[in-house]
Amino acid sequence: MMRYLLVVLFFLCSSAAWPQNSVENLVLATAPIDQSDMNSIKRGATFFAANCMACHTLVYLRYDKVAQDAGITLDKMPINVSNWPFGIKPPDLSLEASIRGVDWIYTYLHSFYQDSSRPTGVNNLLIPNTAMSGILAPYQGDQVLVTNKVSLGILYNDTNWYDLLVLTKQGSMTPEQFDATMADLVNFLAYAAEPFHEEQRHLGWWVLGFLAVLFVLMYFLKKEYWKDVKKNK
Repeated sequence: MMRYLLVVLFFLCSSAAWPQNSVENLVLATAPIDQSDMNSIKRGATFFAANCMACHTLVYLRYDKVAQDAGITLDKMPINVSNWPFGIKPPDLSLEASIRGVDWIYTYLHSFYQDSSRPTGVNNLLIPNTAMSGILAPYQGDQVLVTNKVSLGILYNDTNWYDLLVLTKQGSMTPEQFDATMADLVNFLAYAAEPFHEEQRHLGWWVLGFLAVLFVLMYFLKKEYWKDVKKNK
């Protein structure tokens, strides 16, 4: 119950930090993550520490060993920063995967494009006028809109982000490498929202197995009990 209350609280807080005129009906790409792949989660944690922690915090993961091994510690998080650009404080991402969903985050990370009208020089299909800078451009490269029909508030029907954007200049990663890196990052954020997901899943199977065995024992116990009852009749 406490976890769900925290999710609701973070949704209310993050909704103030993220612009609200997000594009609807843009098809979300399926995030190719595997929450049992600890190597992927650790790579995502390392990428987060090197690229995302300058702005974003993960306060509920401050005691987690995976995060600590990657360098994500409370003393390195920008908790006490007050003079954020444009006066917008970046949201804490501890529960972002639970709030937004992994497919939304994966699509968002792919949907940046060059926009000279913006102070940051970039814009985003899912969050128009986002305050997030183009920190991913050195890895992904420069993307531009491929249609003049795209404008803020337009609803896209069954349209993917890659239908609207084209890569004009490749970054330090190939598209395949960038996809894999973003999958690792999203996988880590999914882990951050539910660090004990795999343990709970494994424990759940043991509980179901125990209940199945208990059911069989109770069935034979019931038969044995009613056999004596019938004899006494």
